[in-house]
Amino acid sequence: MKIDVTNGSLIFESGTISPRLDRLAFLRSGLGRMARVALVNEGWENFDFEPEPGIGVTAYFKDDRLKNVFFSFNVPADDIKEWVEDREHQRKAVHDAWLRTHLGEPPYEYPWGSIESDFDPRGWASEILVTYSA
Repeated sequence: MKIDVTNGSLIFESGTISPRLDRLAFLRSGLGRMARVALVNEGWENFDFEPEPGIGVTAYFKDDRLKNVFFSFNVPADDIKEWVEDREHQRKAVHDAWLRTHLGEPPYEYPWGSIESDFDPRGWASEILVTYSA
């Protein structure tokens, strides 16, 4: 997996997501064909998919425009069947290290949007958040 910081594209083994991608183009793509609808609510439609082994992704569309892509890497503790906060802190550390290796030191602010590593204790999840500004 790579992030093209010049334009905000996310490049996976099985396809690419770009910030200008609309919902219908996504659904026609290889990534879209593997996606499952996760939520439909008041103009929002979210899709979950695994574009590479060990990476889970959710693409968020608002009124058919791509707004956000959240993704996370699997960690060894994912084999535990119940939620454990330490696992999500471990996952965040993996995300932070991956971002530093591939993008340098934060903040990750670009003309097309932003990238951040986040731990949400209410949502019980650590994810890398890609937000498109246009």
